[in-house]
Amino acid sequence: MYYKLITKKIMKKLFVLIIFLICFLSSITAQKKPQNLPHFDEKLIHFGFHLGYNQYSALLKVKDPLPNPDKVIGMNVEPQSGFQLGVIGDLKLFEYLRLRLIPTITFGDRKFNYNTIDSRGLYKIESTNIEAIYLEAPLEFKIQSKRWANFRPYIIAGGKYCYDLASLKKKKIAQEDLLLRVENNDWMYTAGAGFDFYLEYFKFGIELKSSFSLNNMHIPEPEKPYSNIIDKYKTRIFYVTFTFE
Repeated sequence: MYYKLITKKIMKKLFVLIIFLICFLSSITAQKKPQNLPHFDEKLIHFGFHLGYNQYSALLKVKDPLPNPDKVIGMNVEPQSGFQLGVIGDLKLFEYLRLRLIPTITFGDRKFNYNTIDSRGLYKIESTNIEAIYLEAPLEFKIQSKRWANFRPYIIAGGKYCYDLASLKKKKIAQEDLLLRVENNDWMYTAGAGFDFYLEYFKFGIELKSSFSLNNMHIPEPEKPYSNIIDKYKTRIFYVTFTFE
């Protein structure tokens, strides 16, 4: 567990450092280098692909008072890492506004930790992992700044529909063996920012963004103590994405 936490902290610091260095070098060379792909953004439609790292976490609320304090006295969701890949369809609406459809498949995991009391009155922690394979259909607005030589920052806002393909595996598991269940369908909103770098033959981008569930993903099961403790569960996903267009 400690190794995973240290690794995640190092990865976050590394991503921040990379972005800082790229932005710093771009600002220094902005006036010295000629523009690459000078007419790239004049295209009405263009395509590309993306891949990247993600981290699944949650907005979790437990019931108050606790429904089964003699069995489950608390819980939390531990962030887990994954990856995603997909294709990009980009439509120019105005000079600084573009609309993007980005079909994506996202692989991740959700780890639920329970604080419990066993039959002997001893405190312990029990965990369960719920695999997530999301087929996503994001529709995002990309609001760009003015281009500076071969560098252009932007912000992202939009929404998406997600379907959990891992739910097909769960259907083979007996219901009594599942500690809790979550919905297969999810609607999410997305916000973030990114940087485009115009290289000699293609445009490369780095995006930092987060997606949040609009609806409660938990399926209530009052007869199960591990499920009954949850009042509300909403998925939250953080992405670091690399785009190639």
